Amino acid sequence: MDDIIGPSAYMHLLGMKIEEAAYPHARLSLSYDEKLTNPMGTLHGGVIASLIDAALGCALFQDAKVRGIATLELKVNYLKAVSGGKIFAEGEIIHRRGSMAFGQVRIYNDKDLAAMGSATYRLIFQ
Repeated sequence: MDDIIGPSAYMHLLGMKIEEAAYPHARLSLSYDEKLTNPMGTLHGGVIASLIDAALGCALFQDAKVRGIATLELKVNYLKAVSGGKIFAEGEIIHRRGSMAFGQVRIYNDKDLAAMGSATYRLIFQ
Protein backbone atom coordinates (compact mmCIF):
# COMPACT_ATOMS: atom_id res chain seq x y z
CA MET A 1 0.00 0.00 0.00
CA ASP A 2 3.02 2.33 0.17
CA ASP A 3 2.45 3.33 -3.46
CA ILE A 4 -0.92 4.97 -2.66
CA ILE A 5 0.69 8.41 -2.54
CA GLY A 6 3.85 7.54 -4.40
CA PRO A 7 7.26 7.13 -2.87
CA SER A 8 7.92 9.21 0.23
CA ALA A 9 11.56 9.01 1.20
CA TYR A 10 10.83 10.56 4.61
CA MET A 11 8.09 8.06 5.48
CA HIS A 12 10.39 5.22 4.44
CA LEU A 13 13.28 6.68 6.44
CA LEU A 14 11.16 6.62 9.60
CA GLY A 15 9.77 3.16 8.80
CA MET A 16 6.14 4.20 8.38
CA LYS A 17 3.73 1.77 6.75
CA ILE A 18 0.33 2.61 5.28
CA GLU A 19 -2.11 0.08 6.71
CA GLU A 20 -5.31 1.57 5.24
CA ALA A 21 -6.15 4.67 3.26
CA ALA A 22 -9.54 5.62 1.83
CA TYR A 23 -10.68 9.23 1.89
CA PRO A 24 -11.31 10.65 4.46
CA HIS A 25 -9.47 8.09 6.64
CA ALA A 26 -5.94 6.68 6.88
CA ARG A 27 -4.19 4.32 9.29
CA LEU A 28 -0.40 4.19 9.46
CA SER A 29 1.92 2.09 11.60
CA LEU A 30 5.48 2.35 12.83
CA SER A 31 7.57 -0.08 14.86
CA TYR A 32 9.50 1.34 17.80
CA ASP A 33 13.16 1.76 16.85
CA GLU A 34 15.94 3.00 19.15
CA LYS A 35 17.23 5.11 16.23
CA LEU A 36 14.09 7.24 16.58
CA THR A 37 14.40 8.01 20.29
CA ASN A 38 15.30 11.08 22.30
CA PRO A 39 18.00 11.11 25.03
CA MET A 40 15.49 9.63 27.53
CA GLY A 41 15.06 6.55 25.34
CA THR A 42 11.47 7.29 24.34
CA LEU A 43 10.15 7.88 20.83
CA HIS A 44 11.07 11.40 19.73
CA GLY A 45 8.13 13.81 19.64
CA GLY A 46 9.01 14.78 16.09
CA VAL A 47 8.29 11.22 14.96
CA ILE A 48 4.82 11.42 16.47
CA ALA A 49 4.24 14.80 14.81
CA SER A 50 5.38 13.29 11.51
CA LEU A 51 2.93 10.40 11.90
CA ILE A 52 0.10 12.87 12.43
CA ASP A 53 1.01 14.85 9.32
CA ALA A 54 1.57 11.72 7.23
CA ALA A 55 -1.72 10.08 8.23
CA LEU A 56 -3.76 13.13 7.25
CA GLY A 57 -1.72 13.62 4.08
CA CYS A 58 -2.39 10.02 3.07
CA ALA A 59 -6.12 10.51 3.65
CA LEU A 60 -6.17 13.69 1.55
CA PHE A 61 -4.29 12.10 -1.35
CA GLN A 62 -7.03 9.49 -1.67
CA ASP A 63 -9.13 12.16 -3.37
CA ALA A 64 -8.11 11.96 -7.04
CA LYS A 65 -8.61 15.72 -7.46
CA VAL A 66 -5.96 16.57 -4.84
CA ARG A 67 -2.54 16.97 -6.49
CA GLY A 68 -0.65 18.52 -3.61
CA ILE A 69 -0.98 19.67 -0.03
CA ALA A 70 0.75 22.18 2.21
CA THR A 71 0.58 21.88 5.98
CA LEU A 72 -0.50 25.26 7.38
CA GLU A 73 -0.79 24.30 11.06
CA LEU A 74 0.06 21.22 13.11
CA LYS A 75 -0.80 20.64 16.77
CA VAL A 76 0.21 17.73 18.99
CA ASN A 77 -0.85 16.74 22.51
CA TYR A 78 1.58 14.18 23.95
CA LEU A 79 -0.24 11.98 26.48
CA LYS A 80 2.11 9.04 27.14
CA ALA A 81 5.79 8.37 26.48
CA VAL A 82 6.41 5.59 23.95
CA SER A 83 9.26 3.27 24.87
CA GLY A 84 8.54 0.16 22.81
CA GLY A 85 5.97 -1.76 20.82
CA LYS A 86 3.99 -0.81 17.75
CA ILE A 87 2.71 2.70 17.07
CA PHE A 88 -0.47 3.37 15.08
CA ALA A 89 -1.81 6.64 13.68
CA GLU A 90 -5.54 6.76 12.93
CA GLY A 91 -6.45 9.93 11.06
CA GLU A 92 -9.57 11.47 9.61
CA ILE A 93 -10.28 14.61 7.62
CA ILE A 94 -13.24 16.08 9.48
CA HIS A 95 -13.75 19.38 7.66
CA ARG A 96 -13.04 20.43 4.12
CA ARG A 97 -14.17 23.48 2.20
CA GLY A 98 -12.67 24.80 -1.00
CA SER A 99 -8.91 24.58 -0.84
CA MET A 100 -8.72 24.11 2.96
CA ALA A 101 -8.97 20.92 5.01
CA PHE A 102 -8.73 20.09 8.71
CA GLY A 103 -8.12 16.68 10.25
CA GLN A 104 -7.52 14.92 13.55
CA VAL A 105 -5.35 11.93 14.46
CA ARG A 106 -5.08 9.58 17.43
CA ILE A 107 -1.72 7.92 18.07
CA TYR A 108 -1.77 4.57 19.83
CA ASN A 109 1.12 2.67 21.37
CA ASP A 110 -0.19 -0.86 21.06
CA LYS A 111 -3.67 -0.23 22.55
CA ASP A 112 -2.83 2.80 24.73
CA LEU A 113 -3.62 6.33 23.55
CA ALA A 114 -0.21 8.06 23.42
CA ALA A 115 -0.96 11.33 21.59
CA MET A 116 -3.58 13.28 19.71
CA GLY A 117 -3.06 15.83 16.99
CA SER A 118 -4.68 17.98 14.38
CA ALA A 119 -3.62 19.82 11.26
CA THR A 120 -4.89 22.32 8.72
CA TYR A 121 -3.95 22.02 5.04
CA ARG A 122 -4.01 24.05 1.86
CA LEU A 123 -5.06 21.79 -1.02
CA ILE A 124 -3.67 22.02 -4.54
CA PHE A 125 -5.89 20.74 -7.35
CA GLN A 126 -5.26 19.76 -10.98
